[in-house]
Amino acid sequence: MCTSLRQVLWLLIVGAVLSLAHAAPGEPDPALTLSGPHLVHALQEGGYVIYFRHADTGPPYPEREPVDLQRCETQRNLNDHGRAQARDLGEQLRRLGIPVGDVLVSEFCRCWQTAELAVGRYRKLHVLTGVSRDAASVEKREQAAAGLRELLATPPRSHTNTMLVSHGYNLFDVEQFLLSMQGEAAIYHPDGHGGYRLVARVLPDDWAGLPQLAK
Repeated sequence: MCTSLRQVLWLLIVGAVLSLAHAAPGEPDPALTLSGPHLVHALQEGGYVIYFRHADTGPPYPEREPVDLQRCETQRNLNDHGRAQARDLGEQLRRLGIPVGDVLVSEFCRCWQTAELAVGRYRKLHVLTGVSRDAASVEKREQAAAGLRELLATPPRSHTNTMLVSHGYNLFDVEQFLLSMQGEAAIYHPDGHGGYRLVARVLPDDWAGLPQLAK
């Protein structure tokens, strides 16, 4: 077999193996992973959906029933650190020149307050609202998961990024991984054809370490 033919066959084999390779749940797509200045530049250009788990509330615990979404005192809320965390997020997004378009949030106070402190605006969306983990709520969780898939696959408005603020388990029901801490972000790239890929995960304190680039 001639050398050139061997090379062609080798490239075909490598390509086939790579095409079958899939990132494990919670791992960015190897072909699309972004970090450091490459991540900042991509977000400056827009076109991404940034899913945030709400900022810090202290140790997570289930709310006592009944929870009233109109009354924050019936819910687990942001603590002082969480409020500072949300304000710092907004400062970092502005420092990095990352344009935020639509801001869609869960109806729980800790989620819309995270968005309000970070960017000063939000729109509550029922499909982002946390759903009970009990057996009676399976259908509601499936509906919420379907709604979140659609949001992750929807390209943002031109030259902006969509910001979603929700809960750990909402993303788990779709992507089968839990964000490791409150305030963490999972960044997705919608492909424009109904699909999306995870390209980065950013911990709350990591935004401050990203470089400021000229636009």
